[in-house]
Amino acid sequence: MATAFDPAWLAMREPFDEAALERGVIASLRAWAGRPGPDSSLPIRVVDLGSGTGVALRRAARWLAPRSIDAYAVDTDPALLAAASTSETSRTVTPILADVLAPLAPLGGPEDGSVDLVLGHALADLLPLDRLAQRTAALLRPRGLAHLALTYDGETAFEPIEAPALEAHVIAAYHRHMDRPRAADPTYGGSLAGLRLANALEAAGLEIVRAGPAVWDTRQTDQAIARPLLDRMIRFVVESLLHLGEPSAGEVRGWERSRRVLLDADCLSLRVRHLDLLARRPA
Repeated sequence: MATAFDPAWLAMREPFDEAALERGVIASLRAWAGRPGPDSSLPIRVVDLGSGTGVALRRAARWLAPRSIDAYAVDTDPALLAAASTSETSRTVTPILADVLAPLAPLGGPEDGSVDLVLGHALADLLPLDRLAQRTAALLRPRGLAHLALTYDGETAFEPIEAPALEAHVIAAYHRHMDRPRAADPTYGGSLAGLRLANALEAAGLEIVRAGPAVWDTRQTDQAIARPLLDRMIRFVVESLLHLGEPSAGEVRGWERSRRVLLDADCLSLRVRHLDLLARRPA
């Protein structure tokens, strides 16, 4: 969808991402950054793939403190990169306008094998998993870490469900729309990226350190904050289904009306499941 990387959408989802991030994975990152060693006085070199507005870099700077970070924000959108490069929480942020699957050194980025931490938040379901895993492994130095978080893991559930058969048809079609690139590239992440990501990373030579679920649940936040996200998610589903051509347009509009009635009555909730994963390049 064209609006998927709209800054307003990224801002809208940020509090839900923050609440969902798996705390055990974050604790492992904090412990790794805090270990004493010959390099512990140096900044941590971080590459953020698909950086967007730099949210993941701001998170990492917070988690890794008091260590400073030298950060590289990689994205194909110059407007989003401009926002990422103004982050005040890292020592330096170098914006790199590039395909996240391309080598970075020719573009002013770090050499392969020199990166301490690779970030990829809300990214893996949008790319070929094997190529993402290989590029991540290539960037990392020995014992370097990759934090691939908020990878969609196959569940979008609006509640309450009023017509179970139609609801199942709608969500299955939504996933089919998400999975269309897999017809050309079976390794594309898509709707089941979270279930397949660990295998791709291990095939690229990385070790899984820790993994856990990261779940959006609008029942756990104020309705005023949840409402814009719910509205946008309904729109995403409807746009996807109309583009796909199934279910019928009449059924899709009927589903939309029923969801919006519940939304207007503050009775609609949404659960979206993701996976957070921490991987390491062996010594």
